[in-house]
Amino acid sequence: MIKIALLFPGQGSQYNMMGKSLYESSAEAREIFSRTNDILGYDLLAVINEGNLDKLTRTEFAQPAIFAYSYAIFQSIWKEKKFFPSFMAGHSLGEITALTCAGVFTYEDALRLVMERASLMQQATTDGQGGMAAINGLHPLLVEEECARLSNDDDKIVVANYNSSNQVVISGSKALVTQAAENLAKIGAISIPLQVSAPFHTPYLEISNQIFQRVLAATDMSAINWPVLSNVDAKPYSDTEGIRTRLSMQMVSAVRWKETIDYLLRQGVNTFIELGPKSALTNLIKRDFSHVRAFSYEEHYQEIMAIIDEQIAEKRPTLVSRSLAIAVCTRNQNWDEAEYQRGVIEPYRKVQALSNRLEEEGSEESIEDMKQAIEMLRSVFVTKKVPLEEQRERFTQIFDETKKRHLFDDFAALMFDEKETVYEK
Repeated sequence: MIKIALLFPGQGSQYNMMGKSLYESSAEAREIFSRTNDILGYDLLAVINEGNLDKLTRTEFAQPAIFAYSYAIFQSIWKEKKFFPSFMAGHSLGEITALTCAGVFTYEDALRLVMERASLMQQATTDGQGGMAAINGLHPLLVEEECARLSNDDDKIVVANYNSSNQVVISGSKALVTQAAENLAKIGAISIPLQVSAPFHTPYLEISNQIFQRVLAATDMSAINWPVLSNVDAKPYSDTEGIRTRLSMQMVSAVRWKETIDYLLRQGVNTFIELGPKSALTNLIKRDFSHVRAFSYEEHYQEIMAIIDEQIAEKRPTLVSRSLAIAVCTRNQNWDEAEYQRGVIEPYRKVQALSNRLEEEGSEESIEDMKQAIEMLRSVFVTKKVPLEEQRERFTQIFDETKKRHLFDDFAALMFDEKETVYEK
């Protein structure tokens, strides 16, 4: 069974002329870039294509460019093929892209968030005073110790990204980043300066982060269509309040990317597809997990299309698996721990065990299995105090994706009767 995770890159992956072929071949991409220019107030493609990499590397240009291009890739593929990603995850800026592709933000609202985030991050330090570098070949603890040793009251340096088993990224004062790279090289590290213009994921961004929290609080959010993992703790978001809380911490917290990939592998993901410029995230996975299928849009387009076709032909997602995913993605409005344990945790774990057994045996889900999944989801909705209209939307989504509504006519008649409130408490 093909289980896909979509990955979205962050800043540092930008390059001149990126997206040119997509723009020329996809009407969907051209429409997205047109909407982008209207919101930005300038021609983003002109910045991408003019050949000035120093300008494109500036945070206020790089982040909208990567976000728009990555989103356009997803929409172009999605318009052509309605496939079934199991998870989405994004690296730093890419987390906002993932949330947008999963339906949490409208594109316009997300682009405004990205613009504000980029501006705040760019202003966090005097231009040229902050820096970042990838450190390859050393255990993260050794890098952490060096950062702690060099930091002082005036200048800071921290580990900003835990990317793989042998790569971390350091971030902070440019002078300290240079010094740390030199010191770590003496014990075997290979360092690569990153194409960024500010010290991301460090205490230098604390004031910027506080402002961004207010912007985020004022931004509308919708329910998540697919599970998205947070950079802060490498766990899937379950509701919009969780998104506000953890996404507002992301700017000053380390990106737990290695833990993110480990989590996805534990969930049975066997195919990773990177949607965005270059192949940085794909290469990180291949470096740690040579047996795992990982593909980037720019290098493996034909392979990706073939995999998506194979997944679509293989089968639609099961009702059991989609019920589990939606249970995780549904926001909670009930803080009674005993009720939550009884109405959410216990039924979810039973259906999770059922799903694991079906996958291990390679068995098809039975009508009784599906009934158990629906009852689990109904219990989750009632316990989490989900409004009836949202319940209807979620069950409609499951039945449409799995084409199983005809098996549950009686349930559907109750669920979609406007006068019926049997599932509310």
